[in-house]
Amino acid sequence: MNKVIRYEMQWDKETHALAERAAQASGLGSVKAYVTQLVRQHAPATLQAHQTMQLSNEQFDAFCRACDVPPAPSAKLRRAAQALDQEGLNPHGEG
Repeated sequence: MNKVIRYEMQWDKETHALAERAAQASGLGSVKAYVTQLVRQHAPATLQAHQTMQLSNEQFDAFCRACDVPPAPSAKLRRAAQALDQEGLNPHGEG
């Protein structure tokens, strides 16, 4: 059996009344059921939106060009790489 996690929410009266009305209009018996349904419906799309990146054709072409001909590292980037080397955090030992 899955362990149930208790979650307490504090809402102003107007928001709570809105949630209660929406739960009833949705045919759900409680605000808890309504919020649970909302999370199950919307969370996957929210997570997917944060796990993927969509580029225009122009952006993708610019990315490919940068991969094919990468710009020279800036002085700041070289200093950061040297700091990682000194801390032993560069697994390839390249500098």
